[in-house]
Amino acid sequence: MQESNGYKIPIEYHISFWICISFVIIALFLESPIQLISNYIKINTSRSVLVTDYVALAGLGATLVNAAVSCLFCLFLLVRNRTAPNGKVVAALFLTIGFSLFGKNMFNTLPLFAGIWLYSKVCDVKFSGLLGMAMVCGTIAPIVSEIAFLGGWYNPARFVVAYSVGIFIGFIFPVVAEGVKRMHSGFCLYNGGVAGGFIATFTVGLMRSLGLEIMPENFWDAENTVFLASLTYTLAVVLIIYGAIMDRPLNAYKKFWQIIDESDENDNDYLLKYGYTCYINIGVMFIVSTSLVLLLNIPINGPILGGIFTVAGFAASGKHVRNTVPVLLGSTIAANFNYFELTASTNSLAILFSTGLAPISGKFGWKWGVVIGFLHVSVAIFVGRLNGGLNLYNNGFAGGYVALVFVPLIIFFNDLFVKLKKRKAEMLN
Repeated sequence: MQESNGYKIPIEYHISFWICISFVIIALFLESPIQLISNYIKINTSRSVLVTDYVALAGLGATLVNAAVSCLFCLFLLVRNRTAPNGKVVAALFLTIGFSLFGKNMFNTLPLFAGIWLYSKVCDVKFSGLLGMAMVCGTIAPIVSEIAFLGGWYNPARFVVAYSVGIFIGFIFPVVAEGVKRMHSGFCLYNGGVAGGFIATFTVGLMRSLGLEIMPENFWDAENTVFLASLTYTLAVVLIIYGAIMDRPLNAYKKFWQIIDESDENDNDYLLKYGYTCYINIGVMFIVSTSLVLLLNIPINGPILGGIFTVAGFAASGKHVRNTVPVLLGSTIAANFNYFELTASTNSLAILFSTGLAPISGKFGWKWGVVIGFLHVSVAIFVGRLNGGLNLYNNGFAGGYVALVFVPLIIFFNDLFVKLKKRKAEMLN
């Protein structure tokens, strides 16, 4: 990635670019080019509903290529439109890599991008400012695949319908996303998942009313844990070293502790506020999430690696050790109490993605973080039934519900405790 026409490509995009190139190189060692192409086509022609682990479906090599191609396409658009990097854009790039391991591909995301581009033209909004949202819009990409490939037979007319629906959903997504953000007041980092959850729920209701039943999938690999854990740990170390060198170790150390003290749910762009030290935070969150998964004996596959990338990516925009660990603790406790196996996809994904509610822990304290993590798992393992697996960020949808209901209750109980304590002090005096 070089300078072109006087435009210097931001270093933040170089990092994602080299992650993608590394994925492609690894894939070429794992499979022959012909196998990669064949399995890549298999990914793009799958239904891709939750939970479709592309590693189990088409092999690790093709899955890494799919993640690389999806991210490189986004990087091309970001550079082509000269979009300035920020924490949300970095998070969206990591999100794109992560969810391209189990649900996103070029076939089902292209019409969504087209829809958001159309929105920018109709509403006279710069497309460059909407690219972060376009990447997040991939949460409902399975809707396109489901319409195109449901039943396993190929019909050009269904492709036209699938792409038309995808373009329309992309067109309305910015409006819905802006509306639902007011619902949770920024306390759920996965706002795209909340918006996607509502859109997917309406879509599923319409499809079911027409007699189209959406069948769940359960592709779940358990053979690549050691390799993928080594990959994430290596990436973590590289990012930590990079951040420390670029910001100078002592300066980076001070900034890192400033990040950990962050508690404002609406001012959480750590990339713009702390520069290269943000990458130390990303690396640390890679280590925390990977270590938790290994500690709980959860196999690392496409969906779990996607969850790890999401936890790490949002370390550029809202997550750090202090506000995520309490939520992870609460969600782990909840997963040990419900009737699913701890290592089942429902529990293991809910644990990782519960960190979308990290701002609640940061704002109201670690005790409420534990409570909110526990509640999130209880909601997330069932709310997916509403949207039939067509919303990839199902935990974002669940997190929006939890934030909507429980943030007002937390504020109420905190005020109540203060009043009771004040009244007790007055009685003692």
